[in-house]
Amino acid sequence: MDELFKFGVNMADFAGETEDTFKTRYIKPPKSREIPEHKLKYDLAINLAKDIKPEPGCRYFVILDGKFIAGDFIEAFITEHNLHIKRMTISTLSMSENNVDSLANLINGGFVDELNLIVSDFFFSHERRNLIPYLYEQLDKDDKFQLAVAGTHCKTCIIETHTSLFLLFTAAQTFALLPTLSR
Repeated sequence: MDELFKFGVNMADFAGETEDTFKTRYIKPPKSREIPEHKLKYDLAINLAKDIKPEPGCRYFVILDGKFIAGDFIEAFITEHNLHIKRMTISTLSMSENNVDSLANLINGGFVDELNLIVSDFFFSHERRNLIPYLYEQLDKDDKFQLAVAGTHCKTCIIETHTSLFLLFTAAQTFALLPTLSR
């Protein structure tokens, strides 16, 4: 047991010629600004979309009312800020017909160039004769849509514009919009 306490590190072993020439692809994220507490709870997607400002370094964590529909937020956020989406990838356990219609609005409105949707194998097996055909009918336009099925329960959305990248994730009445990465 004493061997664990005898371990030592000689920093000279880590010094070398590459110290000045080594470049890393990792960056230190900017400090996020504090958000007033009254803006941390939302019941409607449009209200949240209006309050979020998609700017470099933004970061939002909010608590959602039980009737908040996270799928509604994606359309509200994109249309409220008139974002042109190069690529959007959504991973979800399941979705409704309203969610499909919302995504179709974004594609038909010219907001989204490419949509990748990953649904759970559970959802696919239960909806393969109902919502899956409807999903293809509404979203598979001009080779802009891809569907994948996986053993996933994640609820994430990656939105890539021509200048920024947004990551949205939700879980049990919480929501987060993580830092925008400017290109």
